[in-house]
Amino acid sequence: MKIKLKEIFLNPFTLFLTVWGILNLVQARLTSLNNDEAYYWMYSKHLAWGYFDHPPMIALMIRMGYFFFQNELGVRIIVVLSQLVALLAIWLVIDKEQRKKKENILLFFMLAAILPVFNIYGFIATPDAPLILFSAIFLLVYKMFLEDESWLNTLFLGLSFTALMYSKYHSGLLIILIILANPGLLKSIRFYMAAFLALLLFFPHLFWQYTNGFPSFRYHLVDRISGFNPSHVPDYLASQFSFHNPFILVVLVWIMIKVKSKNLFDKALYYIVAGFFTFFFISSFRYRVEPQWTSLISIPMIIILFNNIEYKPWIRRYVKWLTIFMFPLFLFARLACMVDFLPVSFFKNEFHKKKQWARDISILAGDRPVVFTNSYQRPSVYTFYTGKFAYTLDNKDYRKTQYDLWDFEEKVHGKEVLYVPHFFTDYYKQHLTKQILSGGDSIFVRDYKNFQSLQRECVILKDKQYTFSRSGINTIHLKIFNPYPFMIDFRHKELPVVFQIAFIKNGSMVVKKNLELPDNITQMNVGDTISVDCQFSIRELPPGLYKVAICSETGILYDTYNSYFREARINE
Repeated sequence: MKIKLKEIFLNPFTLFLTVWGILNLVQARLTSLNNDEAYYWMYSKHLAWGYFDHPPMIALMIRMGYFFFQNELGVRIIVVLSQLVALLAIWLVIDKEQRKKKENILLFFMLAAILPVFNIYGFIATPDAPLILFSAIFLLVYKMFLEDESWLNTLFLGLSFTALMYSKYHSGLLIILIILANPGLLKSIRFYMAAFLALLLFFPHLFWQYTNGFPSFRYHLVDRISGFNPSHVPDYLASQFSFHNPFILVVLVWIMIKVKSKNLFDKALYYIVAGFFTFFFISSFRYRVEPQWTSLISIPMIIILFNNIEYKPWIRRYVKWLTIFMFPLFLFARLACMVDFLPVSFFKNEFHKKKQWARDISILAGDRPVVFTNSYQRPSVYTFYTGKFAYTLDNKDYRKTQYDLWDFEEKVHGKEVLYVPHFFTDYYKQHLTKQILSGGDSIFVRDYKNFQSLQRECVILKDKQYTFSRSGINTIHLKIFNPYPFMIDFRHKELPVVFQIAFIKNGSMVVKKNLELPDNITQMNVGDTISVDCQFSIRELPPGLYKVAICSETGILYDTYNSYFREARINE
Protein backbone atom coordinates (compact mmCIF):
# COMPACT_ATOMS: atom_id res chain seq x y z
CA MET A 1 0.00 0.00 0.00
CA LYS A 2 1.70 3.22 -1.20
CA ILE A 3 1.26 6.32 0.95
CA LYS A 4 1.95 9.70 -0.70
CA LEU A 5 2.93 12.65 1.51
CA LYS A 6 1.05 15.01 -0.80
CA GLU A 7 -2.14 13.04 -0.19
CA ILE A 8 -1.65 13.40 3.55
CA PHE A 9 -0.65 17.04 3.98
CA LEU A 10 -1.94 19.03 1.01
CA ASN A 11 -5.66 18.63 1.60
CA PRO A 12 -8.34 19.71 4.12
CA PHE A 13 -7.59 16.69 6.28
CA THR A 14 -4.63 18.54 7.81
CA LEU A 15 -6.83 21.54 8.68
CA PHE A 16 -9.44 19.45 10.47
CA LEU A 17 -6.73 17.45 12.26
CA THR A 18 -5.15 20.69 13.46
CA VAL A 19 -8.45 22.11 14.73
CA TRP A 20 -9.20 18.87 16.57
CA GLY A 21 -5.72 18.90 18.08
CA ILE A 22 -6.05 22.50 19.29
CA LEU A 23 -9.41 21.72 20.89
CA ASN A 24 -7.86 18.82 22.79
CA LEU A 25 -4.80 20.83 23.82
CA VAL A 26 -7.00 23.53 25.34
CA GLN A 27 -9.07 20.86 27.08
CA ALA A 28 -5.93 19.15 28.37
CA ARG A 29 -4.57 22.33 29.91
CA LEU A 30 -7.76 23.66 31.50
CA THR A 31 -9.17 20.41 32.90
CA SER A 32 -7.96 19.16 36.29
CA LEU A 33 -6.56 15.65 36.38
CA ASN A 34 -9.08 12.97 37.15
CA ASN A 35 -8.36 10.35 39.79
CA ASP A 36 -6.83 7.70 37.55
CA GLU A 37 -4.66 10.16 35.63
CA ALA A 38 -2.98 11.20 38.86
CA TYR A 39 -2.28 7.52 39.58
CA TYR A 40 -0.65 7.06 36.17
CA TRP A 41 1.31 10.25 36.72
CA MET A 42 2.70 8.53 39.82
CA TYR A 43 3.69 5.67 37.52
CA SER A 44 5.70 8.14 35.46
CA LYS A 45 7.56 9.37 38.54
CA HIS A 46 8.83 5.83 39.07
CA LEU A 47 9.53 4.43 35.61
CA ALA A 48 9.69 0.64 35.46
CA TRP A 49 9.14 -2.18 32.97
CA GLY A 50 5.75 -2.87 34.50
CA TYR A 51 3.20 -1.83 37.09
CA PHE A 52 0.65 -3.63 39.22
CA ASP A 53 -2.32 -2.77 36.98
CA HIS A 54 -0.85 -2.13 33.52
CA PRO A 55 2.17 -2.29 31.23
CA PRO A 56 4.38 0.83 31.21
CA MET A 57 3.46 2.65 27.97
CA ILE A 58 1.20 5.26 29.59
CA ALA A 59 3.88 6.01 32.18
CA LEU A 60 6.44 6.64 29.46
CA MET A 61 4.06 8.91 27.52
CA ILE A 62 3.30 10.97 30.62
CA ARG A 63 6.97 11.16 31.55
CA MET A 64 7.85 12.51 28.10
CA GLY A 65 5.21 15.25 28.21
CA TYR A 66 5.78 16.18 31.84
CA PHE A 67 9.43 16.83 31.05
CA PHE A 68 8.31 19.91 29.07
CA PHE A 69 5.27 21.07 31.08
CA GLN A 70 4.93 20.41 34.82
CA ASN A 71 1.15 20.68 34.87
CA GLU A 72 -1.97 19.00 33.49
CA LEU A 73 -0.90 19.74 29.92
CA GLY A 74 2.40 17.97 30.49
CA VAL A 75 0.58 14.86 31.71
CA ARG A 76 -1.65 14.83 28.63
CA ILE A 77 0.19 16.41 25.71
CA ILE A 78 1.62 13.17 24.31
CA VAL A 79 -1.85 11.63 24.57
CA VAL A 80 -3.28 14.54 22.57
CA LEU A 81 -0.64 14.13 19.88
CA SER A 82 -1.04 10.36 19.88
CA GLN A 83 -4.72 10.61 18.99
CA LEU A 84 -3.89 12.78 15.99
CA VAL A 85 -1.53 10.04 14.81
CA ALA A 86 -4.24 7.45 15.48
CA LEU A 87 -6.80 9.40 13.42
CA LEU A 88 -4.30 9.68 10.58
CA ALA A 89 -3.62 5.92 10.70
CA ILE A 90 -7.36 5.17 10.66
CA TRP A 91 -7.84 7.49 7.69
CA LEU A 92 -5.09 5.70 5.79
CA VAL A 93 -6.67 2.32 6.50
CA ILE A 94 -9.99 3.40 4.95
CA ASP A 95 -10.50 2.33 1.34
CA LYS A 96 -8.65 4.61 -1.05
CA GLU A 97 -11.77 5.26 -3.12
CA GLN A 98 -13.46 6.76 -0.08
CA ARG A 99 -10.42 8.89 0.77
CA LYS A 100 -10.40 10.43 -2.71
CA LYS A 101 -13.74 12.16 -2.11
CA LYS A 102 -13.08 15.49 -0.40
CA GLU A 103 -16.51 15.62 1.19
CA ASN A 104 -15.61 12.46 3.08
CA ILE A 105 -12.88 14.25 5.02
CA LEU A 106 -15.43 16.34 6.91
CA LEU A 107 -17.63 13.29 7.32
CA PHE A 108 -14.71 11.37 8.84
CA PHE A 109 -14.15 13.99 11.52
CA MET A 110 -17.88 14.24 12.12
CA LEU A 111 -17.95 10.54 12.85
CA ALA A 112 -14.95 10.72 15.17
CA ALA A 113 -16.38 13.75 16.96
CA ILE A 114 -19.58 11.97 18.02
CA LEU A 115 -17.89 8.83 19.29
CA PRO A 116 -17.29 9.11 23.07
CA VAL A 117 -13.98 7.27 22.84
CA PHE A 118 -12.37 9.93 20.65
CA ASN A 119 -13.67 12.72 22.87
CA ILE A 120 -12.52 11.10 26.10
CA TYR A 121 -9.13 9.79 25.01
CA GLY A 122 -8.35 12.85 22.98
CA PHE A 123 -7.02 14.38 26.21
CA ILE A 124 -7.45 11.93 29.13
CA ALA A 125 -4.17 10.16 29.97
CA THR A 126 -4.99 6.53 30.74
CA PRO A 127 -3.67 3.27 29.21
CA ASP A 128 -6.58 3.30 26.74
CA ALA A 129 -4.95 6.23 24.94
CA PRO A 130 -1.78 4.35 23.85
CA LEU A 131 -3.94 1.27 23.20
CA ILE A 132 -6.03 3.25 20.70
CA LEU A 133 -2.92 4.75 19.11
CA PHE A 134 -1.11 1.46 18.59
CA SER A 135 -4.27 -0.45 17.66
CA ALA A 136 -4.78 2.01 14.79
CA ILE A 137 -1.13 1.71 13.75
CA PHE A 138 -1.29 -2.06 14.06
CA LEU A 139 -4.33 -2.27 11.74
CA LEU A 140 -2.56 -0.06 9.21
CA VAL A 141 0.56 -2.23 9.36
CA TYR A 142 -1.51 -5.43 9.23
CA LYS A 143 -3.22 -4.21 6.07
CA MET A 144 0.19 -3.48 4.55
CA PHE A 145 1.40 -6.94 5.60
CA LEU A 146 -1.58 -8.64 3.93
CA GLU A 147 -0.79 -6.81 0.70
CA ASP A 148 2.94 -7.44 0.85
CA GLU A 149 4.70 -9.82 3.27
CA SER A 150 8.00 -8.02 2.84
CA TRP A 151 10.71 -8.07 5.48
CA LEU A 152 10.10 -4.36 6.14
CA ASN A 153 6.40 -4.95 6.79
CA THR A 154 7.33 -7.94 8.95
CA LEU A 155 9.53 -5.64 11.03
CA PHE A 156 6.73 -3.09 11.32
CA LEU A 157 4.28 -5.83 12.33
CA GLY A 158 6.60 -7.06 15.09
CA LEU A 159 7.13 -3.52 16.40
CA SER A 160 3.38 -2.81 16.38
CA PHE A 161 2.78 -6.08 18.27
CA THR A 162 5.28 -4.91 20.87
CA ALA A 163 3.80 -1.42 21.24
CA LEU A 164 0.34 -2.93 21.67
CA MET A 165 1.45 -5.29 24.42
CA TYR A 166 3.26 -2.52 26.26
CA SER A 167 0.05 -0.43 26.15
CA LYS A 168 -2.61 -2.61 27.76
CA TYR A 169 -3.22 -6.32 28.27
CA HIS A 170 -6.46 -6.16 26.27
CA SER A 171 -4.26 -5.99 23.17
CA GLY A 172 -3.74 -9.74 23.54
CA LEU A 173 -7.41 -10.27 22.66
CA LEU A 174 -6.97 -8.08 19.56
CA ILE A 175 -4.08 -10.23 18.35
CA ILE A 176 -6.00 -13.47 19.01
CA LEU A 177 -8.99 -12.18 17.04
CA ILE A 178 -6.77 -11.25 14.09
CA ILE A 179 -5.46 -14.82 14.01
CA LEU A 180 -8.96 -16.29 14.28
CA ALA A 181 -10.07 -14.14 11.36
CA ASN A 182 -7.08 -15.28 9.32
CA PRO A 183 -5.77 -18.71 10.42
CA GLY A 184 -3.52 -18.66 7.38
CA LEU A 185 -1.19 -16.41 9.38
CA LEU A 186 -0.15 -19.51 11.29
CA LYS A 187 1.36 -20.82 8.05
CA SER A 188 3.39 -17.67 7.47
CA ILE A 189 7.05 -17.83 8.52
CA ARG A 190 7.24 -14.03 8.53
CA PHE A 191 4.25 -13.76 10.85
CA TYR A 192 6.13 -16.02 13.28
CA MET A 193 9.21 -13.84 12.86
CA ALA A 194 7.14 -10.76 13.76
CA ALA A 195 5.68 -12.56 16.78
CA PHE A 196 9.14 -13.70 17.91
CA LEU A 197 10.49 -10.15 17.63
CA ALA A 198 7.57 -8.88 19.72
CA LEU A 199 8.10 -11.55 22.37
CA LEU A 200 11.80 -10.73 22.51
CA LEU A 201 11.12 -7.01 22.98
CA PHE A 202 8.39 -7.76 25.53
CA PHE A 203 10.71 -9.92 27.62
CA PRO A 204 11.74 -7.09 30.02
CA HIS A 205 8.11 -6.75 31.08
CA LEU A 206 7.72 -10.50 31.52
CA PHE A 207 10.90 -10.55 33.61
CA TRP A 208 9.53 -7.70 35.72
CA GLN A 209 6.36 -9.74 36.29
CA TYR A 210 8.46 -12.75 37.33
CA THR A 211 10.62 -10.82 39.78
CA ASN A 212 7.54 -9.25 41.39
CA GLY A 213 5.50 -12.46 41.66
CA PHE A 214 3.32 -11.84 38.57
CA PRO A 215 1.13 -9.22 40.33
CA SER A 216 -0.71 -8.08 37.19
CA PHE A 217 -1.60 -11.58 36.07
CA ARG A 218 -2.74 -12.58 39.56
CA TYR A 219 -4.89 -9.47 39.84
CA HIS A 220 -6.53 -9.60 36.38
CA LEU A 221 -6.88 -13.37 36.08
CA VAL A 222 -7.53 -14.44 39.67
CA ASP A 223 -8.20 -11.72 42.24
CA ARG A 224 -10.85 -9.71 40.39
CA ILE A 225 -12.75 -12.77 39.13
CA SER A 226 -15.55 -13.90 41.41
CA GLY A 227 -18.08 -16.70 41.13
CA PHE A 228 -20.98 -16.82 38.70
CA ASN A 229 -22.82 -13.50 39.10
CA PRO A 230 -25.14 -12.52 36.22
CA SER A 231 -26.17 -9.29 37.99
CA HIS A 232 -23.32 -7.52 36.15
CA VAL A 233 -24.70 -8.39 32.70
CA PRO A 234 -27.40 -5.65 32.45
CA ASP A 235 -24.84 -3.07 33.56
CA TYR A 236 -22.42 -4.31 30.89
CA LEU A 237 -25.01 -4.10 28.11
CA ALA A 238 -26.19 -0.64 29.16
CA SER A 239 -22.67 0.77 29.54
CA GLN A 240 -21.48 -0.60 26.20
CA PHE A 241 -24.57 0.69 24.42
CA SER A 242 -23.97 4.22 25.69
CA PHE A 243 -20.15 4.19 25.62
CA HIS A 244 -20.04 3.57 21.87
CA ASN A 245 -22.89 5.97 21.00
CA PRO A 246 -26.07 3.90 20.58
CA PHE A 247 -27.09 5.86 17.47
CA ILE A 248 -23.89 4.81 15.71
CA LEU A 249 -23.72 1.33 17.22
CA VAL A 250 -27.08 0.24 15.80
CA VAL A 251 -26.02 1.31 12.29
CA LEU A 252 -22.73 -0.56 12.67
CA VAL A 253 -24.48 -3.78 13.72
CA TRP A 254 -26.96 -3.42 10.87
CA ILE A 255 -24.14 -3.01 8.32
CA MET A 256 -22.24 -5.99 9.73
CA ILE A 257 -25.36 -8.12 9.34
CA LYS A 258 -26.23 -6.89 5.85
CA VAL A 259 -22.79 -6.54 4.27
CA LYS A 260 -20.38 -9.46 4.10
CA SER A 261 -16.68 -8.80 4.53
CA LYS A 262 -14.94 -8.40 1.18
CA ASN A 263 -11.44 -9.54 2.13
CA LEU A 264 -9.31 -10.79 5.00
CA PHE A 265 -8.78 -7.31 6.39
CA ASP A 266 -12.50 -6.51 6.48
CA LYS A 267 -13.09 -9.90 8.06
CA ALA A 268 -10.61 -8.99 10.79
CA LEU A 269 -12.52 -5.79 11.52
CA TYR A 270 -15.76 -7.75 11.92
CA TYR A 271 -14.02 -10.25 14.22
CA ILE A 272 -12.61 -7.47 16.40
CA VAL A 273 -16.00 -5.85 16.96
CA ALA A 274 -17.90 -9.09 17.50
CA GLY A 275 -15.06 -10.70 19.46
CA PHE A 276 -14.61 -7.89 21.98
CA PHE A 277 -18.33 -7.55 22.62
CA THR A 278 -18.75 -11.31 23.01
CA PHE A 279 -15.68 -11.89 25.16
CA PHE A 280 -16.57 -9.21 27.68
CA PHE A 281 -20.25 -10.16 27.61
CA ILE A 282 -19.23 -13.63 28.78
CA SER A 283 -16.82 -12.05 31.29
CA SER A 284 -19.63 -9.96 32.77
CA PHE A 285 -21.12 -13.14 34.24
CA ARG A 286 -18.05 -13.35 36.51
CA TYR A 287 -17.11 -9.74 37.29
CA ARG A 288 -17.92 -6.12 36.55
CA VAL A 289 -16.68 -5.06 33.11
CA GLU A 290 -15.55 -1.44 32.82
CA PRO A 291 -16.94 0.37 29.73
CA GLN A 292 -13.50 1.42 28.47
CA TRP A 293 -12.29 -2.17 28.17
CA THR A 294 -13.81 -2.26 24.68
CA SER A 295 -12.58 1.22 23.70
CA LEU A 296 -10.51 0.08 20.72
CA ILE A 297 -13.71 -1.17 19.03
CA SER A 298 -14.25 2.45 17.96
CA ILE A 299 -11.43 2.05 15.44
CA PRO A 300 -13.00 -0.76 13.36
CA MET A 301 -16.36 0.98 13.88
CA ILE A 302 -15.18 4.02 11.92
CA ILE A 303 -13.48 1.93 9.23
CA ILE A 304 -16.48 -0.35 8.68
CA LEU A 305 -18.94 2.55 8.56
CA PHE A 306 -16.77 4.57 6.22
CA ASN A 307 -16.00 1.72 3.86
CA ASN A 308 -19.76 1.14 3.56
CA ILE A 309 -20.87 4.76 3.58
CA GLU A 310 -22.27 4.33 0.06
CA TYR A 311 -24.19 1.17 0.91
CA LYS A 312 -27.34 3.20 1.51
CA PRO A 313 -27.76 6.93 0.68
CA TRP A 314 -29.34 7.66 4.06
CA ILE A 315 -26.19 6.63 6.03
CA ARG A 316 -24.28 9.74 4.95
CA ARG A 317 -27.21 12.03 5.79
CA TYR A 318 -27.74 10.21 9.08
CA VAL A 319 -24.15 10.84 10.22
CA LYS A 320 -24.33 14.54 9.27
CA TRP A 321 -27.59 15.21 11.10
CA LEU A 322 -26.50 13.17 14.08
CA THR A 323 -23.33 15.29 14.30
CA ILE A 324 -25.31 18.54 14.14
CA PHE A 325 -27.43 17.33 17.05
CA MET A 326 -24.84 15.52 19.21
CA PHE A 327 -21.54 17.38 18.81
CA PRO A 328 -22.79 20.45 20.73
CA LEU A 329 -23.76 18.07 23.54
CA PHE A 330 -20.24 16.64 23.58
CA LEU A 331 -18.78 20.16 23.65
CA PHE A 332 -21.10 21.04 26.52
CA ALA A 333 -19.96 17.97 28.48
CA ARG A 334 -16.33 18.76 27.77
CA LEU A 335 -16.85 22.33 28.99
CA ALA A 336 -18.37 20.90 32.18
CA CYS A 337 -15.11 18.99 32.70
CA MET A 338 -13.17 22.26 32.56
CA VAL A 339 -15.57 24.55 34.45
CA ASP A 340 -17.54 23.61 37.55
CA PHE A 341 -20.99 24.90 36.61
CA LEU A 342 -23.11 21.73 36.60
CA PRO A 343 -24.60 20.27 39.81
CA VAL A 344 -23.62 16.79 38.63
CA SER A 345 -21.67 14.59 41.04
CA PHE A 346 -19.75 12.81 38.27
CA PHE A 347 -18.05 15.99 37.04
CA LYS A 348 -17.42 17.22 40.57
CA ASN A 349 -15.92 13.93 41.75
CA GLU A 350 -13.82 13.35 38.64
CA PHE A 351 -12.52 16.81 37.73
CA HIS A 352 -13.39 19.52 40.26
CA LYS A 353 -12.48 20.50 43.83
CA LYS A 354 -9.31 18.44 43.72
CA LYS A 355 -6.83 21.29 43.97
CA GLN A 356 -8.56 22.85 46.97
CA TRP A 357 -9.09 19.46 48.62
CA ALA A 358 -5.38 18.72 48.34
CA ARG A 359 -4.43 22.17 49.67
CA ASP A 360 -6.77 21.83 52.65
CA ILE A 361 -5.23 18.50 53.68
CA SER A 362 -1.77 19.89 53.04
CA ILE A 363 -2.47 22.67 55.56
CA LEU A 364 -3.55 20.08 58.15
CA ALA A 365 -0.52 17.88 57.45
CA GLY A 366 2.14 20.57 57.34
CA ASP A 367 5.46 18.89 56.60
CA ARG A 368 4.22 15.45 57.65
CA PRO A 369 3.51 12.65 55.17
CA VAL A 370 -0.16 11.79 54.72
CA VAL A 371 -1.40 8.19 54.97
CA PHE A 372 -4.70 7.58 53.18
CA THR A 373 -6.64 4.31 53.08
CA ASN A 374 -8.37 2.19 50.45
CA SER A 375 -7.70 4.54 47.57
CA TYR A 376 -4.82 4.65 45.12
CA GLN A 377 -6.31 7.84 43.64
CA ARG A 378 -6.31 10.07 46.73
CA PRO A 379 -2.58 9.91 47.51
CA SER A 380 -1.85 10.37 43.81
CA VAL A 381 -4.04 13.48 43.50
CA TYR A 382 -2.62 14.84 46.76
CA THR A 383 0.97 14.39 45.60
CA PHE A 384 0.31 15.89 42.15
CA TYR A 385 -1.30 19.08 43.47
CA THR A 386 0.92 19.62 46.53
CA GLY A 387 4.21 17.96 45.66
CA LYS A 388 4.15 16.26 49.08
CA PHE A 389 4.59 12.61 49.92
CA ALA A 390 1.54 10.40 50.53
CA TYR A 391 0.87 6.70 50.94
CA THR A 392 -2.21 4.48 51.11
CA LEU A 393 -3.11 1.42 53.20
CA ASP A 394 -5.34 -1.33 51.84
CA ASN A 395 -7.69 -3.31 54.02
CA LYS A 396 -9.05 -6.81 53.51
CA ASP A 397 -12.02 -5.49 51.49
CA TYR A 398 -9.90 -3.47 49.05
CA ARG A 399 -7.59 -4.55 46.29
CA LYS A 400 -3.82 -4.29 46.02
CA THR A 401 -2.32 -1.50 43.91
CA GLN A 402 1.03 -0.23 42.72
CA TYR A 403 1.47 1.41 46.13
CA ASP A 404 1.90 -2.11 47.53
CA LEU A 405 4.89 -2.69 45.23
CA TRP A 406 6.65 0.60 45.90
CA ASP A 407 8.68 0.97 49.10
CA PHE A 408 6.43 3.79 50.32
CA GLU A 409 5.38 1.92 53.47
CA GLU A 410 9.01 1.89 54.55
CA LYS A 411 9.24 5.65 54.03
CA VAL A 412 6.49 6.43 56.56
CA HIS A 413 7.62 3.89 59.16
CA GLY A 414 8.63 5.58 62.40
CA LYS A 415 7.63 8.99 61.06
CA GLU A 416 5.12 11.48 62.35
CA VAL A 417 2.18 11.26 59.91
CA LEU A 418 -1.35 12.53 59.35
CA TYR A 419 -3.72 9.58 58.99
CA VAL A 420 -6.74 10.26 56.71
CA PRO A 421 -8.93 7.15 56.36
CA HIS A 422 -11.50 6.83 53.60
CA PHE A 423 -14.29 4.59 54.95
CA PHE A 424 -15.05 4.26 58.64
CA THR A 425 -17.68 3.12 61.15
CA ASP A 426 -19.06 5.05 64.11
CA TYR A 427 -16.60 3.14 66.32
CA TYR A 428 -13.77 4.26 64.07
CA LYS A 429 -14.87 7.90 64.26
CA GLN A 430 -14.51 7.83 68.05
CA HIS A 431 -10.75 7.49 67.62
CA LEU A 432 -10.46 10.24 65.00
CA THR A 433 -10.78 14.02 64.87
CA LYS A 434 -13.32 15.64 62.59
CA GLN A 435 -12.07 18.44 60.33
CA ILE A 436 -14.15 20.70 58.07
CA LEU A 437 -12.55 21.54 54.73
CA SER A 438 -12.93 24.90 52.99
CA GLY A 439 -15.57 23.52 50.61
CA GLY A 440 -17.73 22.39 53.49
CA ASP A 441 -16.88 18.70 53.28
CA SER A 442 -15.75 16.93 56.44
CA ILE A 443 -12.94 14.44 56.96
CA PHE A 444 -11.73 12.47 59.96
CA VAL A 445 -8.02 12.44 60.75
CA ARG A 446 -5.55 11.35 63.40
CA ASP A 447 -1.97 12.30 64.21
CA TYR A 448 0.60 9.57 64.81
CA LYS A 449 4.01 10.37 66.29
CA ASN A 450 5.69 7.03 65.49
CA PHE A 451 3.82 5.32 62.66
CA GLN A 452 3.95 1.62 61.85
CA SER A 453 1.78 -0.59 59.66
CA LEU A 454 1.87 -4.21 58.55
CA GLN A 455 0.70 -4.39 54.94
CA ARG A 456 2.98 -7.03 53.44
CA GLU A 457 2.67 -10.78 53.43
CA CYS A 458 4.47 -11.93 56.57
CA VAL A 459 2.72 -15.17 57.56
CA ILE A 460 3.21 -18.54 55.90
CA LEU A 461 0.52 -21.20 56.21
CA LYS A 462 2.38 -24.41 55.51
CA ASP A 463 -0.61 -26.66 54.80
CA LYS A 464 -2.75 -26.28 51.69
CA GLN A 465 -5.88 -27.53 53.45
CA TYR A 466 -7.03 -27.39 57.05
CA THR A 467 -9.70 -29.13 59.11
CA PHE A 468 -11.12 -27.43 62.21
CA SER A 469 -13.85 -28.32 64.70
CA ARG A 470 -16.70 -26.20 66.00
CA SER A 471 -16.39 -27.87 69.39
CA GLY A 472 -13.31 -27.46 71.51
CA ILE A 473 -10.12 -25.51 70.86
CA ASN A 474 -8.38 -25.49 67.48
CA THR A 475 -4.66 -24.96 66.90
CA ILE A 476 -2.99 -23.51 63.81
CA HIS A 477 0.73 -23.33 63.17
CA LEU A 478 2.05 -20.01 61.89
CA LYS A 479 5.44 -19.17 60.47
CA ILE A 480 5.87 -15.40 60.84
CA PHE A 481 8.73 -13.50 59.24
CA ASN A 482 9.76 -9.84 59.06
CA PRO A 483 9.61 -8.63 55.43
CA TYR A 484 10.80 -5.09 56.28
CA PRO A 485 14.21 -3.46 56.72
CA PHE A 486 13.16 -2.35 60.20
CA MET A 487 11.94 -3.88 63.46
CA ILE A 488 8.23 -4.79 63.90
CA ASP A 489 6.94 -3.87 67.35
CA PHE A 490 3.99 -6.10 68.29
CA ARG A 491 3.50 -4.10 71.53
CA HIS A 492 3.75 -0.68 69.86
CA LYS A 493 2.43 2.10 72.11
CA GLU A 494 0.17 3.64 69.44
CA LEU A 495 -0.19 0.81 66.91
CA PRO A 496 0.12 -2.68 68.45
CA VAL A 497 -0.22 -5.65 66.12
CA VAL A 498 -2.88 -8.33 66.59
CA PHE A 499 -3.01 -11.35 64.26
CA GLN A 500 -6.35 -12.97 63.39
CA ILE A 501 -7.58 -15.98 61.48
CA ALA A 502 -10.30 -15.09 58.97
CA PHE A 503 -12.88 -17.43 57.45
CA ILE A 504 -14.24 -16.40 54.03
CA LYS A 505 -17.20 -17.78 52.10
CA ASN A 506 -18.38 -16.58 48.66
CA GLY A 507 -15.87 -13.75 48.74
CA SER A 508 -17.05 -12.29 52.07
CA MET A 509 -15.54 -12.65 55.52
CA VAL A 510 -17.84 -14.64 57.81
CA VAL A 511 -15.86 -14.43 61.03
CA LYS A 512 -12.36 -13.70 62.30
CA LYS A 513 -10.75 -14.72 65.58
CA ASN A 514 -7.81 -13.19 67.42
CA LEU A 515 -4.62 -15.27 67.62
CA GLU A 516 -2.58 -14.57 70.73
CA LEU A 517 1.20 -14.61 70.37
CA PRO A 518 3.28 -15.90 73.30
CA ASP A 519 4.06 -13.22 75.90
CA ASN A 520 7.79 -13.41 75.18
CA ILE A 521 7.30 -12.38 71.53
CA THR A 522 7.11 -8.60 71.61
CA GLN A 523 9.01 -7.66 68.49
CA MET A 524 10.72 -9.01 65.38
CA ASN A 525 14.06 -7.69 64.25
CA VAL A 526 15.14 -7.44 60.64
CA GLY A 527 15.43 -10.92 59.11
CA ASP A 528 13.75 -12.67 62.04
CA THR A 529 11.45 -15.67 61.52
CA ILE A 530 9.40 -17.30 64.27
CA SER A 531 7.15 -20.36 64.42
CA VAL A 532 4.19 -20.33 66.79
CA ASP A 533 1.08 -22.37 67.54
CA CYS A 534 -2.00 -20.27 68.11
CA GLN A 535 -5.34 -21.40 69.49
CA PHE A 536 -8.88 -20.28 68.72
CA SER A 537 -12.49 -21.45 68.88
CA ILE A 538 -15.22 -21.15 66.23
CA ARG A 539 -18.40 -22.36 67.90
CA GLU A 540 -20.59 -19.87 66.01
CA LEU A 541 -19.32 -20.90 62.55
CA PRO A 542 -21.60 -23.33 60.63
CA PRO A 543 -19.97 -26.52 59.28
CA GLY A 544 -18.82 -26.45 55.67
CA LEU A 545 -16.01 -25.42 53.31
CA TYR A 546 -14.33 -22.03 53.66
CA LYS A 547 -11.32 -20.06 52.54
CA VAL A 548 -8.99 -19.22 55.40
CA ALA A 549 -6.25 -16.59 55.72
CA ILE A 550 -4.30 -14.75 58.38
CA CYS A 551 -4.93 -11.04 58.73
CA SER A 552 -3.81 -8.43 61.23
CA GLU A 553 -5.00 -5.26 62.87
CA THR A 554 -2.43 -2.60 63.71
CA GLY A 555 -4.01 -0.33 66.29
CA ILE A 556 -7.14 1.16 64.75
CA LEU A 557 -5.71 0.82 61.24
CA TYR A 558 -7.79 -1.27 58.88
CA ASP A 559 -7.24 -5.01 59.01
CA THR A 560 -5.35 -6.48 56.07
CA TYR A 561 -4.51 -9.96 54.83
CA ASN A 562 -0.95 -11.09 55.56
CA SER A 563 -0.99 -14.61 54.08
CA TYR A 564 -2.18 -16.54 51.07
CA PHE A 565 -5.64 -18.08 51.15
CA ARG A 566 -6.04 -21.75 51.98
CA GLU A 567 -8.93 -24.22 52.02
CA ALA A 568 -10.55 -25.09 55.35
CA ARG A 569 -13.26 -27.56 56.34
CA ILE A 570 -15.27 -26.96 59.48
CA ASN A 571 -16.67 -30.08 61.19
CA GLU A 572 -19.03 -30.41 64.13
